[in-house]
Amino acid sequence: MNHEPPSPPVTELEASSELWAAFDLVEKAGLLDGITLEMWKHIPEDVCRDHELDNGRLIRRQSGSEGHQLASLRLAVAIMAAAKKAVQEGTFPCLKVVQDLDTGLWEVPRATVRRPDVLVYRCLEPGAGLWAKDVLLAVEIVSKTSRATDTGQDNPDVGFESKMTQYARAGIKYYWIVRLRPDDSAIESIEEWHLLESRIKYTLFAVWETGSSRDAVLTDWPFRIEISWADLEF
Repeated sequence: MNHEPPSPPVTELEASSELWAAFDLVEKAGLLDGITLEMWKHIPEDVCRDHELDNGRLIRRQSGSEGHQLASLRLAVAIMAAAKKAVQEGTFPCLKVVQDLDTGLWEVPRATVRRPDVLVYRCLEPGAGLWAKDVLLAVEIVSKTSRATDTGQDNPDVGFESKMTQYARAGIKYYWIVRLRPDDSAIESIEEWHLLESRIKYTLFAVWETGSSRDAVLTDWPFRIEISWADLEF
């Protein structure tokens, strides 16, 4: 009688790779749904960097253009300087300013994890995951390919919600929409939106436009932030 030799045990790395290979096939077929937060945590980090979790659906993020990346960097640096001053003055005990960090909006009924282009949040305990309740400001840089996702009209018939709607639902109080020039050569405008008490949608609070406003940003929310157009040049 012939006996097949026992199969070697599957390593954790191999299992993870096989799991993602299956995910990738299903995603390409447009069928990937029902992803839980626990499943999201086990997807390889290099894959998560290019994806977000939208109500249980794993969706691929559009790669930012050079202008998008430069605008994100300039904004992060400028906001970081203001956040540091706010901490020094005692407005907040500790703040972090980062780009593209996983932010949990909610876990039930279907998990949603977004990655704002720039965000400000209260410092967390080591190892703690970031949730919307800790976020003071979320910034999205709008491009041609991301306009609908960032600011578009919701469509309940197909279950589509823009990030703007989701950030408001999750309780992120301040949201900036940054628009680039058509050729991506510079920032054209910055909109400041507030989530007012007892509201479920953002209210437009201020708009700064190149050529018509002296400042790129001048606000006291969530702390004093002053940014000149020169600070944002690239």
